[in-house]
Amino acid sequence: MSSRYAFSPQLPFLLLSLLTGLTSSFVTPLMSYFLIDEINVEPIYISIYMVSVTLSGLVISQYLGHLADKGFNANRLYGLTMICVGIAMVAFIFSNQFWHVFLAGVLFMSVGAGAVSQMLTVSGLWAKNQDIDLAAFNSKVRAAISLAWVVGPPLAFTLVANFGFAASFSVAIACVLVATLFVVKVVPPQKANQQSLNTTLKGSLSLPFWLVGLAILAGMAGNVMYLSSMPLYVMNELGLAENLPGLMMGVVAALEIPTMLLAAKLARRFPPAGIMAVAFIFGCCFYIGVYFSQSSWELLTLQILNALFYGLYAGIGLTLLQQQAPDLTGFTSAFYSNATRVGMMLGTIGAGTVAQFFSFRDATIGSLCIAIFGLNVMLVFMFVKKRALR
Repeated sequence: MSSRYAFSPQLPFLLLSLLTGLTSSFVTPLMSYFLIDEINVEPIYISIYMVSVTLSGLVISQYLGHLADKGFNANRLYGLTMICVGIAMVAFIFSNQFWHVFLAGVLFMSVGAGAVSQMLTVSGLWAKNQDIDLAAFNSKVRAAISLAWVVGPPLAFTLVANFGFAASFSVAIACVLVATLFVVKVVPPQKANQQSLNTTLKGSLSLPFWLVGLAILAGMAGNVMYLSSMPLYVMNELGLAENLPGLMMGVVAALEIPTMLLAAKLARRFPPAGIMAVAFIFGCCFYIGVYFSQSSWELLTLQILNALFYGLYAGIGLTLLQQQAPDLTGFTSAFYSNATRVGMMLGTIGAGTVAQFFSFRDATIGSLCIAIFGLNVMLVFMFVKKRALR
């Protein structure tokens, strides 16, 4: 079978991933800016909103994953999450007080936070029943999300600058409508099979599963800690050009997509756990390099290491997690998304804490420590798996 026809059955799921990523990319990067500039709140309220929505989202998305494993139509669960995002966007457009935004976030965005995990569930349930390379498929799905984030945030900020926040939120609503219709009309309906229904969590979630989840959390925490502190470190402490942080993000985004696809090919020849460990080694080298860099060309060149770290980490993480609990697609998809969200929250808090007492540059040392921790978690994982085979 030619690669063209082999690829075409995957296309609806890749487009669904792209639409999901686009929806979040027109909202998430703006929330801090929206709360400060439009709602006129103190910075502490950003943390209150983020932590509340994240924690409530963790519980809800994990419950939705449980429902998917119980046989509920995953397409409809995905549609529910997207509709809730749309309702929240309408509320944001007409809100002028913090408590309006807060209630919309806790009641609706917390449900919408499950959109990515349900998209991964829909894709994962389909892939399990196909004769395809699961690692390659997962890498394409993750790459589609990354592609959306290359395009979305610049457009979102451009819309806000020219037309206001309502314009970006309206585009997100349009993405919600298209994605909901697409998952109902185009994407084949997906349900967990009887084997998944009869699987108990207690018997499926072993120590290796939790170790991979911890490594996924660590990778995201270190990355977000760096991203949160990098712009102010580059502009305020190094005194470099104001457009450099955006240029650095654009370079790494362009490089990490092919790296994710490369991760799938490497997984055919090497153990996925080894690839994940190598990713953390690249991360350690990158954070050390950033700490000692003083010029624009050094920081831009280092984005190659950053792309190798994040591309391999993101390209192989979900597959490695699914291998530890292959009969719980909904649960593992939700767990993966929740691990990344907790990592984002911890990374943001960590960056602010380190910068408060030390400097934005020292936040890079925090990222390095987290990457070293993630590497050691993967080494423990490989030791546990090797011992289990004896």
